[in-house]
Amino acid sequence: MIEGVPVGRDRIRYFLYLNGRWRWRPTAAMRRLGFGLVTMSRGGPGRDAEGNPEASLEDRQRAIELNAAWDRTRRGEAPAPVRATLTTYPEGSVGDGYQRAMALRKAERLKKGIIWTSEQESRDDWPRAWKWLGPAFGDCDPRTIIPEHFLRIDPRTAKAAGLVPDIERAVSTTERHRAVKVWRALWKRMAAMRYCDPGADPSLSFSNTAPNPRDAIWHRREVLIGVQRAWRMGYFGLAACMATAWDSMLSPVDVRRITPAQVRSDVGGVWFALPRAKTGKAAAATLSPWSEAVLRAYLAKLGEGVELAPNSPIFRNRSGAPYSKDTLGDDFRSVRAALDPADMRQLADMRRSGAVEGDAGGGSIADQSNKMANTVGANNRLRKTYNPTNIASVRRFDEARAIGAKLLQEKSGRPSKRLSLPDLLRRQREK
Repeated sequence: MIEGVPVGRDRIRYFLYLNGRWRWRPTAAMRRLGFGLVTMSRGGPGRDAEGNPEASLEDRQRAIELNAAWDRTRRGEAPAPVRATLTTYPEGSVGDGYQRAMALRKAERLKKGIIWTSEQESRDDWPRAWKWLGPAFGDCDPRTIIPEHFLRIDPRTAKAAGLVPDIERAVSTTERHRAVKVWRALWKRMAAMRYCDPGADPSLSFSNTAPNPRDAIWHRREVLIGVQRAWRMGYFGLAACMATAWDSMLSPVDVRRITPAQVRSDVGGVWFALPRAKTGKAAAATLSPWSEAVLRAYLAKLGEGVELAPNSPIFRNRSGAPYSKDTLGDDFRSVRAALDPADMRQLADMRRSGAVEGDAGGGSIADQSNKMANTVGANNRLRKTYNPTNIASVRRFDEARAIGAKLLQEKSGRPSKRLSLPDLLRRQREK
């Protein structure tokens, strides 16, 4: 008993049966004050009102003690518990393997001279997936995890249950795909550490089908109109950023981080030499005469009140501050809504659109890989060594894009205009 209160059969706060074990799971606010997930036993042979294995008396007593500790902290009667920045997991557990794997991944990067920024760390899939994997399996021996922890049929509802459907219901199929993909990579690393059998990954008993990728694209004429509208609305930095993103085929995170120190030029015009944020690969961000003219006009306006340092971002919002992820997205949506409130395409879709143009124009996979600074094509190792950005290959793909843009325009006439269903039916009747 706790403070004279007997352990009854009523529901206990934060005491849940999750992924085959009874757990005390604090809220996010409680975790910020130092309270962490506590995993208990698998329960007894009996069943509670919800069909879960009945919690033992010891587990219920422990959960009540934890709630009492939280109540004392909440009321200011006791200090918050002191916890390490990283949760301490049992030796040989999944959590122990995860922490070792994360340390090894960082050591690999440092060995190559790659130091991630906070933004790159925030884009890492492993910590994001661990938000699901950690509470479910962190303190478990990997050899005790079975396929049914991921996916099973709930006998009460005859519906899918387990970690996989939980993630899909709470977030999306994309989140589920990411979590299982990271789990499989983690399992291989744990196997190399001799925590488990490499061929006994329980997640391999079901498929991890990737969600359908985005397929939205922009037509060149639409981008020209969008840049013009952004300029007329006073979003000069956004207009130049959009023009640069279109011709360079950089992702939004890469294009908004371009600095004056990265500017290069050759007989073909201006380009930027920079590493991609996601992969660290060297990229040659080439511009066309059109985007170069937009950039020069923007820099002329920017020069009226802002002096750019060599390593400061070029593209800035209307307040003069460098674009962040949020401000760039907000400004882009404002311009997009001014053109078409029903349009849901993103700035990031311009990267895919450039690949479509280049493919239509006969660009090779190797040239596309060089242009996008990714591994779409298999590149010769010596070429990577002696000509890492391969500007000639990038410019070949630019030429293919120009050809492809003309072919796509000729084929479609002009980009189709979005119509409401009543308008579409009315036009059909008129025909």
